[in-house]
Formats: sequence, C-alpha cells, structure tokens
Amino acid sequence: MAAKKEYDFFISYRRANNGTVCGSYLVGLLSDYNVFYDVDSITEGTFDTQIREALQNTERFILVVTEGSFDRPEVPGKRDWYYEEIGLAIETVGLDRITPVVFSGSFNEDILPESLKNRGLRSCQVVKYVAEYAKYFKDEFFHHFGLDATTPAKNVQSPTREQVEDDDYDNHEDDNVEDEESVNWEEAELDDVIAAAEDGNPYAQVELGDRYDLGCDVKQNYNKAAQWYKLAAEQGNADAQLKLGDYYDLGYIKGNQKEMFRWYKEAADQGIAEAQHNVGNCYYYGTGVREDEAEAVKWFMKAANQQYAEAQFSLGKCYYNGEGVKQNLKKAKEYFELAAAQEYEDAISFLNENEF
Repeated sequence: MAAKKEYDFFISYRRANNGTVCGSYLVGLLSDYNVFYDVDSITEGTFDTQIREALQNTERFILVVTEGSFDRPEVPGKRDWYYEEIGLAIETVGLDRITPVVFSGSFNEDILPESLKNRGLRSCQVVKYVAEYAKYFKDEFFHHFGLDATTPAKNVQSPTREQVEDDDYDNHEDDNVEDEESVNWEEAELDDVIAAAEDGNPYAQVELGDRYDLGCDVKQNYNKAAQWYKLAAEQGNADAQLKLGDYYDLGYIKGNQKEMFRWYKEAADQGIAEAQHNVGNCYYYGTGVREDEAEAVKWFMKAANQQYAEAQFSLGKCYYNGEGVKQNLKKAKEYFELAAAQEYEDAISFLNENEF
C-alpha cells in the first residue's frame, strides 16, 4: 500500500483579480483536509525544490482560474510560477488528480500558454456566481476526486461575484457602505432616481440614462442619457461603459472610434460578454484599434465561453475561415451549433448553407 502523502490538496492560484480571495474560500471549504496553499515564504531561489517537494507530497491539485489567469505571455528566461506549478503538477500529481475551478474568465485549450497546451488538462464548468461554489463542490468536485462532501466551515462565507471582481475586496474599506446596487432602480420613482443620480449613485445614473434613452417617464433625449451614462462609466460601472460604447458606435455622441473602443474595452475587462464580443469586432475590423484577427479571436472566445450566442457565431466563422486561428472545421461547426441551439438565426443559416 502506498504511503499517505503529506498534503490532501495543493491549491494553485494567480495573485490577480482576487484569485487569493477565491483560493482562501476554497481553503475554508477544505477545512477538514491538509492543504498546501500559501507560498508567500517561497523565494525564487528555492522554488524548484520546495514546490516540487510539496507537489510530490500532495494527493490532488486544484487550479483556481479567475479572469485573466492565462493572459500573461510566457517570456523566455522569465519564470511564471502559476504556469510552472501547473506543469509540475502534470508531472508529479497526474492529470486524473488535477481539476480546474473557474470562478470567472475561461478555461480551454486555446487560452493556455504553449508549455501547457496538448498536455491533457481537462476543462470544467464556470462557476458564474461564487455562491454556487459549495454546490459545485458537492456535485462535481468531490465526485471527481471520489470523496465524501464535507460541511464547509461555519465561519467561511462565499464572497459574491462582485467581491471577486473587485480588486479592493481584501481591503474591507467598504464594509459599512450601503449596497447601492441592491436597490431596484427600475421600479423607483423618477424623483428618487434623479436625487440618487445627482448624489453620485452610479446605478441610479445608469437607470436615469436608460429612461432618457427610452423616453420612459421623461422625454427621450440621447444627449442627457449620454451625460448620465458617462458619469456612471467614469465611476467604473460596466453597464454604463457598454452603453457609452454603443452611443459612440451609433453616433449619438460625437467622437472618434478610439473612444468607442475604449469604453467597450473597459466593460469587457469587467467580464461583460456583449462588450467582449464588441471588442473582438473592433480588433477584427480594425475599428478604433489596430486590426488584429488573433486578438479578435481571444475576445470572441471570452464572450463565447459565457454562452454569448453572437460571439459563438463569430468564433465559428474565424475557425471556418482560418482567421486569427488555424482553420478547424470541426471546431467551427461546434461553435455554430452552440449559437444555433440558442436560436441565433445567422448560425442556423450558416449550418444549413455550408458543408463541414
């Protein structure tokens, strides 16, 4: 009988976009197990020996994936510990004992760095809301590892999706601030929306912009809508940033295409699927940014992985034509079928009119 290894789990995470928050929550869920998690004390000089030793003495490897985890390029001669840990885990722990957990962003073969491609890493579902994580552990994670689901520690609370995407979450600076987003501004009286918007509430500003955009309770006025969207966008509100990009695209705001791209990119960086697809289109057509088909594919992929049908169709076309990616009719058909399953008419027509 093989000797029991020192660690039940090794958790690997990118120290960006709150990978640390997600990893810490995972540690809480695994409170009944011996977990190797904190590598702060390991310096580059001892990386090889200490990490390899830990991986050789762990039963299972968990890969925490957050938005942008695989965006960093591999630089010759420069180590990326996240990539290196995954590579070592494939060698020492084994593929069947590695599982990724995707909090945000995407995980598939196409986004992996060259050193990790074609090495058999499996994909898994995206946990769109972190509150779903405990259920994921019970239904998928523990099942994959052949374990009995344990009850999470009583003091471990699931961070919300907004907290995971908030770079200041760990600072706890807003612990006593009222959650302004929780107010249903769509049902609020106009006077209340105006008062809150004028007081600087970005969610109320978006709602007021929407009312001017649609002519709801007020006379339709694109200029006023744009003013409120911009105020909210400048505070980092992703919905407003997307709306502002649309307004530049439609010509409701005078400006150049670079401004349109800027606001789409701001929203896309916050994980808004529609904005990610729009950024992909900007790169594909060279609108507001230098034309780059490979970069377009990257952004189409981000949106497609969020089940955004138009992005699935766009990605299918790229694979079909070999634009920004090596031609692959099998993958093209897969993405067309995903979009068609959502009744996206262009994808349905393309499947009917073309051979694969």
